[in-house]
Amino acid sequence: MRAFRLFLVILAVAASIAACARRPEQCWVCQREVHASVRTTLALASGKEVVACCPRCALHYREEPGNAVREIRVTDHAGGGSLPLAGAFLLEGSDETPCMRHPPVADESRMPMQVCYDRCMPSLIAFKEEAAARAFAADHGGSIHRPGTVPVAPPAAP
Repeated sequence: MRAFRLFLVILAVAASIAACARRPEQCWVCQREVHASVRTTLALASGKEVVACCPRCALHYREEPGNAVREIRVTDHAGGGSLPLAGAFLLEGSDETPCMRHPPVADESRMPMQVCYDRCMPSLIAFKEEAAARAFAADHGGSIHRPGTVPVAPPAAP
């Protein structure tokens, strides 16, 4: 019986270590955690495929000088699955901001810092179907961009 308890303790410790070792997927561009509902893939001209945390971050990367991107694929927020950015209905500026789910930043005196610029804002969420985008916008606000009308990324930080 004692050996069995020891076995259970060892098993629990091993499971805890394994759980801690699994890190969430990180954005190749900004190193933030990637949330499945806004996961974005960039196919670079070099042939390499990388993951971005959201469509907005991918657009910023594409617009930076010297970054050659063949294709951007986005995740359908409503149903999962991947589709080309140019074929998605994009909801911009809703109150759903997956990339902003990170611990508050404090200065050296431990006072919270106010966010003045964030490369992933305003949020940009992709939908395969217009009806799904409209239903989400009715609950969360924002503006819908039709397929092929990709919004321009906001200017970079001052």
